[in-house]
Amino acid sequence: MKIINNIALICFTSLLIGGCKKYGDDYKDFLEDTEIKYPGKIQAAGYNTGNLRAELFWRPSPDPSITRYVVSWNNGVNKLEVAAATHDPKDTVKVIVPDLNEYVYAFVVVSYDNEGNKSISTEINNVRVYGATYTSTLLNRGVNATEPYQFLPDGSLQLNFNKKDTLNVATTIRYTNSTGATEEKELLPEDNSIVIPDYKPGTTIQYRSSYIPEPGSIDSFNVAQFTDFPTIIKVTQLDKSLFRTYKLPTDINDEYGWKLENLWDNNDGTGGGDPAGFHTGGSGLPQWFTIDMGQTAKPDHFRLWQRDNALYDVANLKVFEVWGSNSPNPDGSFDNSWTKLETFTSVKPSGLPRGQLSDADRAFARAGEKFTFPAGIPEVKYLRFKVLETWGGTNYIHLLELSFFKVN
Repeated sequence: MKIINNIALICFTSLLIGGCKKYGDDYKDFLEDTEIKYPGKIQAAGYNTGNLRAELFWRPSPDPSITRYVVSWNNGVNKLEVAAATHDPKDTVKVIVPDLNEYVYAFVVVSYDNEGNKSISTEINNVRVYGATYTSTLLNRGVNATEPYQFLPDGSLQLNFNKKDTLNVATTIRYTNSTGATEEKELLPEDNSIVIPDYKPGTTIQYRSSYIPEPGSIDSFNVAQFTDFPTIIKVTQLDKSLFRTYKLPTDINDEYGWKLENLWDNNDGTGGGDPAGFHTGGSGLPQWFTIDMGQTAKPDHFRLWQRDNALYDVANLKVFEVWGSNSPNPDGSFDNSWTKLETFTSVKPSGLPRGQLSDADRAFARAGEKFTFPAGIPEVKYLRFKVLETWGGTNYIHLLELSFFKVN
């Protein structure tokens, strides 16, 4: 019995070995006695979007047999071939895929060697390509509505814009220079203002912003059209050397050596120290004082500098009227010889309670708070300030400096 079992085991083993031998080489019939070779696949693939095109990039395999790459999309309908110029994995291969639609694509990249063998494919998915639809959503950068422009002391024009949008890359300014020629300057995204040194007054300024849809985009997109900048009115500062004190019988007296003429001595306190301004006694409000500008002009606006060590407090002006005249009544009355030009209210940007200041409050006040006269006021030679309320509710007033500006 034992002998029979051994013979059976030997026969079974022989059959098993014979069977394996028979089928173990069958794969060669399918490969036709050739070996499959897979060239090295690309690494670290990615993309940068563009305007109806995209840039694909990857790091090459160190496989020296690779001669080319084939990029395909639209399920293999479209293809692009790229020669393998490097096999250094530290290099980056870049290729531009042109003539695309505004769409989201999936690209497939395959490496080929000199025998036509191809690598395992690499997919680069969710490649969004931009075009006219994206452009139609773009808006030009916002202009600073509070102070869209200002003329600098040297006569050059400064244009002021709001803080940029995250993906804004530039804003083109188109203007006419002093010779009548059209010029363009570029406002950088990190800048909120740009200076035009040779602007021709009375001409139109236009601007157009550019954006990228994604970080790394190979193309920027312009807003479809230029926008007209707010109308530029050239405003110049009135010559303070012509200003004079004009004391009328009902005007308030100065106190503590802070005289009225200090209001046009060009010392607004921003240079440091503790400069003197104009200070009155505590006789109650309203109080008024008069300035002879030494010239007849139609004022456009003025800037007022508060006493700096009491910003938005104590006797700094809060609510006041400004009157104008060319021939004041010598008795100091507010009769028909005076015209009220406007009532003004000082503004504290933060809105914080009295005694509390933000950095924005300090910056706003130290720049000289701007007060604009309404259109249509007459030309005048004399200005009269009638103070109705102070920030601290005092019965006297103080301030450091005044600067007046006119339309040329």
